[in-house]
Amino acid sequence: MREDYIMRLIEQAATMLASIIACRKADNIPAAQEKIEANCRERIGLPLDMIRHASPEALTRFLERDGQLRYVDAVMLAELLMQDAEIAENAHRLANALRSREQAYCLLVDSMPVLPLDEATAYRAKVEALEIKLREMSSDPYVLQKMAELRSALTQGETRV
Repeated sequence: MREDYIMRLIEQAATMLASIIACRKADNIPAAQEKIEANCRERIGLPLDMIRHASPEALTRFLERDGQLRYVDAVMLAELLMQDAEIAENAHRLANALRSREQAYCLLVDSMPVLPLDEATAYRAKVEALEIKLREMSSDPYVLQKMAELRSALTQGETRV
């Protein structure tokens, strides 16, 4: 029963992302932003601006209220934040793009150890792409700590990070 619920959430997330990406590709940025905002409010219960400006630690603590489902929420939120970062970067709002990427990175790094192996593998590529973008721009101590932890785990050959 729990697996069915999680599968429905994953399907909803895929539909949500496809809709946002379709808006972006059609250059309907206001609609894409509206969808991101609406999904943040509906899924997480917070407006995007509040999510973006929270510290990564505070956002993680906030998501812990959902128990095991926090990982589903974290991955869905990370996907929304990655979309937001692309829109912000294209609009030359670089501080917003950086913050959204920092949040997405931390959420995914924290979630990867509990994801099924196939999903963890897919998200590992996204985490690595985010890290490349963040490596020279981020000065947030928590983000830098997460980067160091990930590099250490990968150096030690851990596959579930």
